Amino acid sequence: MSRLASLFLFGTSLFFLASPHLSRAQNTLYAQGRAAFDTQKWEEAARLMSEAEATAPASTDALLFEGKSLLHLNHLQEAESVLTTYAKRHPDSAAALYTLAMVQQRENKPRESLTTLTSAAKLRAPTSDELRIAGLDYVLLNDYPDAIHWLEKAAELDPKNAEVWYSLGRCDYAQSRFHDAQRAFEKALALNPSNMKAAENLALVYSAENRLADADRSFQQSIALAKKDPSTDEWPYLDYGGFLIDQDRASEAIPLLEQAVVLNSKCAACHEKLGRALITSDHLQEGIRQLEQAVALDAKDAHLHYELGLAYRKAGILDRAKEELALSEKLYGTKAEGERK
Repeated sequence: MSRLASLFLFGTSLFFLASPHLSRAQNTLYAQGRAAFDTQKWEEAARLMSEAEATAPASTDALLFEGKSLLHLNHLQEAESVLTTYAKRHPDSAAALYTLAMVQQRENKPRESLTTLTSAAKLRAPTSDELRIAGLDYVLLNDYPDAIHWLEKAAELDPKNAEVWYSLGRCDYAQSRFHDAQRAFEKALALNPSNMKAAENLALVYSAENRLADADRSFQQSIALAKKDPSTDEWPYLDYGGFLIDQDRASEAIPLLEQAVVLNSKCAACHEKLGRALITSDHLQEGIRQLEQAVALDAKDAHLHYELGLAYRKAGILDRAKEELALSEKLYGTKAEGERK
């Protein structure tokens, strides 16, 4: 036997000896990745699925689960890249396309998302959650009639989908369809009583309908739920605080708005409403400081300069009051000119 043939046979034998170990390693990584995914350990799942794919490319759906994990982590660009690769290798995978469409929607790419959804629907009829993606795409396109249409279809497909009802309520509210919005948010809350955002938005609907006692009750419910949610944002506190100011209950609004500022110190509206509440409650200097912070955060907001000007006037700081009110008037004029164009 020639030396070259011997080397070939030796190399081949090594390959076949190594292959079972490679397969077992790949299977172990994949199984560990699925276990991490199923227990919502997204970072671990993404890493393990990436390693499983590298060990045995294109032999499993590891890339699909890596993409889903990255979506949960809100690593959207990475998720899009991984899912696009998987979809090209597996053009018959509806799951990959629907997940990719959700990523594109989150990336504010509604047209791309709708195109991907159309391709996915050719492979498999969408679920309620997948139809919701289409509705949210149309929200991004500022096409609320189509958004409502697809969200209503999603609700028909699964009447127990609380997230669909919440999204539908948001669209109805944006279109001042308050009766429909109320029904949608009530459905969302009935299905998921811990849905803080549904309670908060239901309160906004009641307020718009001048059902003030109902609004107050729903705002209180949203605050109670927010206190149990470590990932809550400033909105329930900001909205309830603003409601209380409008009801001449500024002193009650102060602790809520203080919490809103704690949750988002860069929220100009939070500082502005807290400033107004403090001034109305005879804490003039503290209120001015809050309004100054609001203006510093959003110097182009005419309303903020107006409120600060009124506060300076009330404090007897007339020169600065005149400056702020003049700037407010100028900014309102600029905005009006921009709207005409």
